[in-house]
Amino acid sequence: MDFTNKVVIVTGASSGIGASSAILFAKYGAQLTLVGRDENRLGIVAKQCLQANGLQPLCILIDLTGKGACETVITKTIDTYKQIDVLVNCAGKMLIASLFDDTTDVFDELIDINLRVPYKLTHLAVPHLVKTKGNIVNVNTTRNSRVRHGFLAFAITKAGLERFTKSAAVELSTEGVRINSVQPGLTRTNILKNLAMTEEEVKKTYDALSSKMNILEADEVANMVVFMASEACPNLNGAHFGIDGGQTLI
Repeated sequence: MDFTNKVVIVTGASSGIGASSAILFAKYGAQLTLVGRDENRLGIVAKQCLQANGLQPLCILIDLTGKGACETVITKTIDTYKQIDVLVNCAGKMLIASLFDDTTDVFDELIDINLRVPYKLTHLAVPHLVKTKGNIVNVNTTRNSRVRHGFLAFAITKAGLERFTKSAAVELSTEGVRINSVQPGLTRTNILKNLAMTEEEVKKTYDALSSKMNILEADEVANMVVFMASEACPNLNGAHFGIDGGQTLI
């Protein structure tokens, strides 16, 4: 795989799957726009990318749900590189709430970052992707038939992202632009730590799940993201690749 002279935008690039994907893209020669909210961690990822290919990434420290934020990402990328070849929508959030709680704010927050932001960034990037015959990779979550208490709002956003990917593939294929999604299972990232859970509860969650399946490392998922964005399978479009350590089997 070769991304030399390709421009790749990675959201959620300051940690987890986004960070691992950015570093791997850099190893394959990509010029990068790294988007995140944690300045220190984003700087560390940028340094690793620079060490990988000698190219200084464009770092954009921003809350993507803010007014004009998505426009800023696209505008700064074009101003810097003059093109966009790949958009990786990796930024996302998981929050636990029940219908019996006052969940309106939680629902709106998850809709904003998990669904509205990927849609808007894709919409804004499309004119540039048409020029380069580029593609989009959405980082979703595993298709698990098990329904878990408290994950209603999160599940709705992720189901919406899957449908968005499929529907967008139909529209964009006429212009030579591909869009696919990778659907990882439980991965060792900061996402569980960002929940309203104690360290002991997080550990119990990992222990309970790891007895039944493998927990993924972010680098594994990054391999899939970069593969889907590459020209290895030029007709891969509207696909959803699950990588979950067998989670859907239990």
